[in-house]
Amino acid sequence: MDPATADLRLAAAPAVRRFARAYRVGVPLALTLLVLSALLGPAGGAVGVLFDVLFISVLVLAAAATALRARAGPSALAWWLATAGLLLWAGAELVYRVGESDPTAYYPPATQLLLAGAFACAYGTLVLLARERIQRFDAVLALDGAIAGLTAAAVVAVWLLPAVADVGTGGGPAAAPLLAALGGLWFVFVVLGLTGWRPGWAWGLIALGIALNVVGDAVLVQLINDDEWRRGSIADPLLVSGAALLGMAALLPLRPAEGLAQGPRRLPIPLGCGAVALVVLLVAALGELGLAATIITGTALALTLARMTVALEVLERTRSEARTDPLTKLGNRRRLLDDLELRLDDPQDVTPFTLALFDLDGFKAYNDRFGHLGGDALLERLAGRLAEAVSPGRAFRMGGDEFCAVVDGDAADVRPVLARARAALTERGDGFLITASCGLVHCPEEARTPTTALQLADTRMYADKETADRPVTSLPPGAVARRRPAVADPLRDVGPIAAEVARRLGLERDESRRIARAAELRDIGKIAVPEEILHKPGRLDDDEMHLVRQHAIIGERILRVAPALSDLAPLVRASHERFDGGGYPDGLRGEEIPLGGRIVAVCDAYHAMVHRAAHHEARAPLEALRELRAGAGTQFDPRVVSAFGVALRERMAVEAALSGHASR
Repeated sequence: MDPATADLRLAAAPAVRRFARAYRVGVPLALTLLVLSALLGPAGGAVGVLFDVLFISVLVLAAAATALRARAGPSALAWWLATAGLLLWAGAELVYRVGESDPTAYYPPATQLLLAGAFACAYGTLVLLARERIQRFDAVLALDGAIAGLTAAAVVAVWLLPAVADVGTGGGPAAAPLLAALGGLWFVFVVLGLTGWRPGWAWGLIALGIALNVVGDAVLVQLINDDEWRRGSIADPLLVSGAALLGMAALLPLRPAEGLAQGPRRLPIPLGCGAVALVVLLVAALGELGLAATIITGTALALTLARMTVALEVLERTRSEARTDPLTKLGNRRRLLDDLELRLDDPQDVTPFTLALFDLDGFKAYNDRFGHLGGDALLERLAGRLAEAVSPGRAFRMGGDEFCAVVDGDAADVRPVLARARAALTERGDGFLITASCGLVHCPEEARTPTTALQLADTRMYADKETADRPVTSLPPGAVARRRPAVADPLRDVGPIAAEVARRLGLERDESRRIARAAELRDIGKIAVPEEILHKPGRLDDDEMHLVRQHAIIGERILRVAPALSDLAPLVRASHERFDGGGYPDGLRGEEIPLGGRIVAVCDAYHAMVHRAAHHEARAPLEALRELRAGAGTQFDPRVVSAFGVALRERMAVEAALSGHASR
């Protein structure tokens, strides 16, 4: 059951509604009576018994609230742990109050053991609830929470109760619970930080309860150090208030964090906490600062310095990202303007350079025909080639299909570099041709400001575009046919054998024909891949492989716009998925891949192996079949490989028989 459903179920139950109303009235009333009793001084007789009953009753009611929440659904273990912890605490108090008649005596060993179990359950509850609340870990927000938690602990250790400043050497048997409570407070602050300081009502109540528990433990230690502690002191209502607030939180929704604070919103809290920690250290330096407080405060300041270092690094990264094109990783228009401003700052002392503005011709038609994913992949490839061509000059992407380059040297020096740049932005394939129009400006000879240089380059680039020959951007009528495999050799014909495999797997004739047609058109998307990549010998680099892998999506797009072929589009898209989920473009796994796509994948792999290509020699049919079987269960569907093997052997037998008959 999801958390929202659990919240509805919890809120809708009539018994829960009645209990929640009684809890929200009765528990605050009981706490008020406990505080009044503690402030009025020691009480014995019936008043003392009433105090004990109220104290234990609050713990039992809080346990009932957490038990109701545990029965509602998610995070049941966390809330059952909370219930167990509260009942252990109630049991400890009952054992103590029944077995100990001296109100000034501290908890006996049996009670302390039960309280230790209650503490363990409480920490388990916090950890489990934090896992539900925090959906994504953010190291910076966690650091902010850690700083705030340490600062709060430092304030407790130094100012709230000076007697506890040296808690490591004082405080008697109550020192351990105080340290444990401080640890819990620190953890809660980390969780609050991870929510972006938007904890919601439930976690807000939990945090307040932990804080009251810390204060109660600190008061308890001081009273013991001053030899003034007795049962019914102000420490008791402070401690039990933490349990009451946990019960209140159990009756509220505990939904996951909706978002994280970003940017400047993150900084005030660590900066403020660092300032507080510094003041603590400076003021404490005038007196005696205990060892524990010194360590806590020093750690808080050290983490604050680390946080500021992170903030500076994030600021620099943000500044760099603001000047970088996210797709091509080239400098963007802002970066170009900054560079030109620096170069032209003193027109009397400028190293001559050439500004070249390029606009791609034919790219819009490519993008419209093959889709934005294919267009983006091509832009990344062209951008990398341009940057390499103008090096040690610098390349920029102005936006869309416009690029720019800045190359040092006069007109004669940069001519060969710009020729390489233009060639780098030229790409051709079976269904497209992309070139680049260019506008050149020699600085500072022709322009002495960035604005003038860009305006002149833009004018010249459009003049070049008007005089340039128009590239061929339409899809040649025979492109689809040229992408079909040769049909001269029956053993290497993908369509018929794909249909045979489909029939052996129990598919109807119409579906078998559909799969056969998809097999024949499986590589139609490669018309968008540059010929240079398609025919490249050896391995493709990462950028080239990324572009090639777009062909499955491009093929789907091409087929969807043709009504007679649109039903083939899903199979072509799925023809390069792997059975183990490691394929592309969608990373589908097993039965998630359409059966037709799995059939085409096996037939395509076989076809690729038995044909000679730029990067491998042709394999014999049976050798290729062995490779398919080796990949069954990982790359290929084992059922499809088995059916393909039977179909292939039968076709080989038929071909051998026909060949023998012809020879006679």
